[in-house]
Amino acid sequence: MPQLQFKIFLKLSALIITFCAASFSFSQTADTYPKGSIKIVVPYSAGAVTDALGRIIAMGLSESLGVSVIVENKVGAGGTIGTEQVAFSPPDGYTLLLGATGPISVGKALYPQLRYDPAKDLTPLAVITRVPFVVVVHPDQPYKNIADLISAAKAKPNTIAYGSAGNGTPQHIIGEMFKQSANVQLMHVPYKGSAPATTDLLGNQVPLMFDNPGPLMQHIRSGKLRVLAQTGDRRSAALPDTPTMREVGVAGLVAAPWYGIMGPGNMPPAIAEKLNKEINAVLRRPDVITRMQEMGLIATPMSLVEAKQFLTNEAKVWGDATRKSNATID
Repeated sequence: MPQLQFKIFLKLSALIITFCAASFSFSQTADTYPKGSIKIVVPYSAGAVTDALGRIIAMGLSESLGVSVIVENKVGAGGTIGTEQVAFSPPDGYTLLLGATGPISVGKALYPQLRYDPAKDLTPLAVITRVPFVVVVHPDQPYKNIADLISAAKAKPNTIAYGSAGNGTPQHIIGEMFKQSANVQLMHVPYKGSAPATTDLLGNQVPLMFDNPGPLMQHIRSGKLRVLAQTGDRRSAALPDTPTMREVGVAGLVAAPWYGIMGPGNMPPAIAEKLNKEINAVLRRPDVITRMQEMGLIATPMSLVEAKQFLTNEAKVWGDATRKSNATID
């Protein structure tokens, strides 16, 4: 064999051996994952719906995978701090994110200087649910319906406050969308999470919120809060008597934020596939379905391909809505 051909043969042989070794190593990684504990970072405060969903998934995965799955609340900057932590973690499947509309679908439009790019630095693993928000007020407030709220806001611009889970969260953006659609001015009061905002709403320190109905259902049912409308394109099964924004004349406002599980970018496809199947299995468990229904939520399991396409679409929808609303960081 001529010397040149022999050298080419040796190089090709080395490449083949390297490829086979890498394939074997990858297969072994996928087959043996997980070997240790898994962390799910929730970028919002304890007590929020994101926290509850993170713990539901953590408990289910712990049981099915046979390892400890813990939840870590990493609060700040509308959820972008915890999201960034996961984006820059090793893509080995041991650090996951409770992803949400705010820091992912809204993030780039509201925070142009974000260090992470949701489309490149995060791997979609599963969509847990998407849910219309509700407009709720303290029962001592005079607003019996959306028309009352709009009339009062137009009579005295920027005197009615609405609380949110923080700058850049869906609560903030939907409030801005309402302001634009109803042509009113409200005062935004950002909190460090939904839980402290809800506490002040229940105490009538802040009169109004646009929020996920899940953690509010007990207060709505007990009469501690009054629900005026919801932001979906149709009435919610959990609140069948609550009209949509379209029904009450705010035609331009339709919004249903999402929640899901994500990992760092460039996760091994086999590990991503395994996590997708395991999370979807958790979402199909009767006890999980019941618990989510009690929170006013419906599970929405999707394949990896469906989840990726869904989040691509959501980034456009929420990005456009954020830019159109002229929302800013207060």
